[in-house]
Amino acid sequence: MADLLFEESALVLTGIFITFISSSLYTINAQGFVARGKYRKKEEAILIFLGATVLLGFVTPLIHEVSKLTITLVPVISIVGIVLIGTNFVLHYSIPSWKQTSTKSLLIYLLGIFLVILGFLISIYL
Repeated sequence: MADLLFEESALVLTGIFITFISSSLYTINAQGFVARGKYRKKEEAILIFLGATVLLGFVTPLIHEVSKLTITLVPVISIVGIVLIGTNFVLHYSIPSWKQTSTKSLLIYLLGIFLVILGFLISIYL
């Protein structure tokens, strides 16, 4: 049972890593497809999307191994904090009208930092 939970957790973390990587390669919004800070034509968008899909398909097994290693070395609470911080950053980066320094955003960042520290403190003292 523990092995299944470990493997499923590693798969979830792999999906999160892949999502973060793909969001740095391109973004899709109501105005179009943006890659490397520029709006792209349909033909370019298709090539970039397919290229990113193939690239991420090739690196997924490696990222899965990194996910397994991460789960064994980093406390789960800290992983949740890191994912929370990363998610908040990626969403705010993808949506220009959202401000990284708004009160809600800063509270989310602080919660993430708190969880990271808490996870490591618990692992040290238990």
